[in-house]
Amino acid sequence: MIKLLIQSSLMYLLYSLCINTQTTHDGRTLYNKHIDYRRLLLKCKVPGQLKPIYSEEELSWDNDLEDLANRQVVACNLSSEYKKVEVEKEYRDKIGINTADNLNVLNAMETWFNEYQLYDYKKNKCKIPKDCLHYKRIVWGSAEFIGCSTGYCNDQTEVKSGKIIVCYYSPMGDVQTSRPYEENKIDPCPPPITTTTTTTTRKPITVTRKLQMGPYGRYRCNCKCQP
Repeated sequence: MIKLLIQSSLMYLLYSLCINTQTTHDGRTLYNKHIDYRRLLLKCKVPGQLKPIYSEEELSWDNDLEDLANRQVVACNLSSEYKKVEVEKEYRDKIGINTADNLNVLNAMETWFNEYQLYDYKKNKCKIPKDCLHYKRIVWGSAEFIGCSTGYCNDQTEVKSGKIIVCYYSPMGDVQTSRPYEENKIDPCPPPITTTTTTTTRKPITVTRKLQMGPYGRYRCNCKCQP
């Protein structure tokens, strides 16, 4: 009996270490991709989007936000409003939540960020309602801190892939009604380079063959001369 308890405890410990290692690796990957994507925006490499002014040049990892994100992971809840009032009261600041049902964290990040194609900064509108809010949270100008967590869920939950990804951001404003950042008007992105294709049409050239016809002429003719 004691032997079985020891074996079970060891198995649980190994499982916990494995999960924690995976979460740490995923967290590092998610953090780095957030930095990469925000830098792309700063370097004017996101088509159709304007250059931002950021409160902080880089996001900082926050262990408290990671712990809060992990609670949502354990609950296997994909809502971007998960216990938000309670969490903000505990964290003492406004937060934003991105979630994904995806086995691959890089694929999840790419899906979130590619929503920039659905966002019109000047009109501050998603082309499809609420379908660009993940992108807006990633590039939020006043955000300084981020914490992410990942975990596995059984098939009885809403997480169909089996893996949930959650990232918390702070401070965060109202992503639905506000622009994600202030446009950098002092050092804006250069206007896009437009290329034009010029098509030239050549006039047909008529060539008249010259013939040696003695005194009667030098050009071809249809007349028949008498000998």
